[in-house]
Amino acid sequence: MLVVCHATGFYPDRVVVFWRRDGQELHEQVDPGEVLPNHDGTFQVSVDLNLKAVPQEDWGRYECVVQLRGIEDISTPLDPALIRTNWGKSGITIPIIIGLLVLLLAAAAAVVGVLLYKKRNASDKRHKPVGSDTSSENTEGQNPAPEAQPLTTG
Repeated sequence: MLVVCHATGFYPDRVVVFWRRDGQELHEQVDPGEVLPNHDGTFQVSVDLNLKAVPQEDWGRYECVVQLRGIEDISTPLDPALIRTNWGKSGITIPIIIGLLVLLLAAAAAVVGVLLYKKRNASDKRHKPVGSDTSSENTEGQNPAPEAQPLTTG
């Protein structure tokens, strides 16, 4: 599991952000990020802590520390009640993805169906001569169907 300590809205960009365990700065299991600018002229930075092998009951031993010049250290303990997490969001993500895939497949099948229908109708029209009537009711001596009669002006 990865936990991110994110500090934002500080100025100037000289800041130190790190993780501590039992009061000691961690260098292992930590991925420090770079300081990035915000749109308002302030800055932000994130530092990741890999807690893959740490049981949740030991989280209280960890804290994120932000050091800015001229300000007392800001320390935030790793407490599930105090941190924001995306754990609950993953449960609904998979059904949404599956639903979108089913919708996409249904739309693709509909498009293929329409194309095949149009192709079949186009080939039927090419094989059927204009003005011919294949019904058994049209016998010799009767008038042809109205759409096949010659146009007269008069």
